[in-house]
Formats: sequence, C-alpha cells, structure tokens
Amino acid sequence: MDFEPKIITFLCTWCSYTGADTAGIARLKTPANVRAIRVPCSGRVAPEIIMRTFDQGADGVLVLGCHIGECHYDSGNHRTAKRIPILRSLMTFTGLEAERLRLDWVSASEGERFSRIVNEFTDTVKQLGPIRWRVENSYQPYTSQAYTAGNTPIIPGLLTKTTRMTDQISELNPQITANIQSAARELLDSGQVTCIIGYEIGTHGRTRPAFVHSPEETERLVWNQDCTHNLTTYLNDKLTTGSNGGTRQPIGIVVKPCDSRSINVHLAENRYNRDDLHVIAVSCNGIRQGAGTTAPTLSTLTTYQERCLSCSQSEPAVYDTYIEQPRGIDNITIEPKGVDSQTAQLDSLSPQERMDFWLGQFDRCIRCYACRQVCPSCDCPTCLYERDDSLWVGLGIGINEKRTFHLGRAFHLAGRCVECNECERVCPVGIPISLINRKLAQEMENIFDHSAGEHPHPPPLVTILGGQEHLP
Repeated sequence: MDFEPKIITFLCTWCSYTGADTAGIARLKTPANVRAIRVPCSGRVAPEIIMRTFDQGADGVLVLGCHIGECHYDSGNHRTAKRIPILRSLMTFTGLEAERLRLDWVSASEGERFSRIVNEFTDTVKQLGPIRWRVENSYQPYTSQAYTAGNTPIIPGLLTKTTRMTDQISELNPQITANIQSAARELLDSGQVTCIIGYEIGTHGRTRPAFVHSPEETERLVWNQDCTHNLTTYLNDKLTTGSNGGTRQPIGIVVKPCDSRSINVHLAENRYNRDDLHVIAVSCNGIRQGAGTTAPTLSTLTTYQERCLSCSQSEPAVYDTYIEQPRGIDNITIEPKGVDSQTAQLDSLSPQERMDFWLGQFDRCIRCYACRQVCPSCDCPTCLYERDDSLWVGLGIGINEKRTFHLGRAFHLAGRCVECNECERVCPVGIPISLINRKLAQEMENIFDHSAGEHPHPPPLVTILGGQEHLP
C-alpha cells in the first residue's frame, strides 16, 4: 500500500488562502493529503506551532504567505522569512529531513502556483516516507546506539577534552586579583556603585559568585581559572525594576570577554540602562574543566573547557575598566576537534543517526531547568514551556516533551546566545546543549552576518529584511 503523508499547510488569509480558492475555482488538482489551516498572517505561525505540528504526527509542514512587500500587516512575512530558515536548520540538525518543512509565497491570483507548490511538496514527502519524529511510548527508556551509559558518545570526536601543555598554572592570579580589588574598592568608596558582583573562594576551595557591598569586603574578590560563572545572569534581578516600581541601584560587575557580550544583548532588549552598570572586564586565559563544581585538582587544572578551544573573544565587547593579562590559549596543543568540527560531524550523519543521537541525549533530561536558570538570556517571568495553560508542551518527562523544551529554548536563544556554555556546565546529566546553540550561532552568522552581543543591536529575528541576508 502506497504511503499517504499527512501534510499541514498554514495559509495566510489574505493571499495564499485566497490563492487556494483560486486554484479550486480553476479546478486545478491538489492532493487530498493537505490539511489547510487559515491564519491571519504567516507571521503568526510561531516556531512552537510548527514543532507541535510535527509532534502531533504531521509528515510535512508547508507555510505559505504573501510575497515580500505585499503583506497586509506590513512586515509579518519578514518575520516568517527570517524565522523559518533558522527553525528548519534547528530541526534538521536534530534529525528531521530538511525537505519536510518548506516556506513559500503565493498571492491571491496565483492559483496555479499554489497547486504546483502543494503537489511538489506532497510528492517530496511521499518519497521521504513516514516521519520518525514522534516517539511512541516516550515515557519508556529510549534505547540509543549513539551514547553509552557512561555518558561518552560513541560518535568519534564528540565531547572530548584537550590538555593544557604548560606548567605555568596557578590556582590564583595575585596581580589580577589585586587590580580587581583596587577597582572595586574605588567604585564603592566613591559611591559610583552600591554593589560589586565578582568571584570569591567559597567553602571546599571552590570559586563562586560574590556580592560585595562595602570597600572592606573587596578583599574577598579573586580571579583564577575557576571563574567560570557568567555573572551577567544576576543583572536580570539586580538592575531590572521590580513590580513595586523600586529605583535601580547602580552596580559593578566582573566579566570575562566572552561573558561581556551578554551585556550588549541585555542593552539591546532594554533590560536596563548602560549608565546603571560599571563593567570591570578581565582578559581570560581559559577556564578549566570542572570549574564551579569541584575543587581544583592536578588533572582538572591542566584541562581547558571546550568553549575555550574555539573562543576568539580576545577583547571585551563592552567595559568601563579593562584589566589585561597575557592570553594563555597559545600555550595549549589542540588535539581533539573543537565545537565547530563537532557540529560539522553531526551534520554529516544521516537524519536517523542524528535523531538517534539527540533522542538518546534528551532522554536523560530530568527537566530540572538548571540550563534555563543559569542562562543570562532566559528572563521570561514564566517560561512558555512550564506554564500550566501552555499549548505547546506538557510538563511531563516524556522524550517528545523534553525535546520540544530543549529545541524551543534553543530557538528562543537564536541570535541572543553568547555561547558562554553555562547551560551545559550545570546540566546534571551532561547533555551537550552547546552543540545546538553553536549550530544556530553558525546559521545566524551565515544568513544574517550576526554574532550575538558584539554590539547592542536587536537580534535579526525581530527586525525586518534589509536585503543583505543570505536566505536559502
């Protein structure tokens, strides 16, 4: 028996839906596989709706809107033209065939074009066969060949470490620490800030975030290779005005060059004013593996985090005080493949292999939301994926629900993620979330020439087309 796919088509009410009527009036043939959903504008077809459509069993999703420049809402289709290619890349990277999601334009008079597009898309999906996206009995343990129980993927080259080839490693950097303490003391003495967010040595020798409110307390501040936390996460609470309308108190913050990009993301989203913040940026020699979770040991002190291997952020994106030190990345020998090579390797796998790998990873998620809580860009008061009345995903722990959470969160960070990799560091089960974020960062660079946080500009997904995009 021939396979008959389920095709869900979202049609703009002003153009493509009328184009479908035109095709019917002209008695042009369209497949019976198509289920049409009429929407006010293609811009209303949120990525969450498309992901849920696949979750509910659709074999293909077709989004049709007005031609660019003809939108009845001026720029609704601009948003669609930008969002769908990024969503397509995201879902393809995690195991969906790229041909199952298509965006096109049909005007009210183009009945023949509508018929041709629908027939072509249906034939394409038929050739692909039944979709293997939704997992039946998703609450049962998922058997995957892509990873072992010891959390070491079998796929060669993924999630490996690099040893630092130098003996010049110190638990503390006295000179940098002294400079940070001096700058913080001066700011607090002068009254320029009321608090300094930095790092201190806590119990059991671990480096942790510190909140210093007086000049005498600045002696707690330190700088070392355990300063992994992206402290800009705390700015959401410290600098944003609460519901009681309280005034903002100026504060200072210690950041690494890579973390400083988060401040530009915040400024672009108008979370706080630049004048409310004094940024003390410190150049970085790389952060060791295990920082923030274990006390330093000889083995961890000689190992860099994965993000440091591909980091090119030598200068802070924004700062008021800059404390510079020689960059130590030149002292290491990079033997395993970096993050870019890992994403390329996953791209080279078949859709089924990619899906098998990611389902195996997502199956281990316990929905603890640590990745969301530590992220400096996740600041919604109530997460879309945790609302009691959410239409997008339930609160259960089935694989389908967990995948929707991770992919939805990744899309929300597209153009906003600064790749600090804190989400992956705090994950208690070691899901390689950074690979998804890095993949979307690559797509944003390739399509929009945009790198999150380099400048205080809004991400491309919330702006209109400018003509410089490299849309597929």
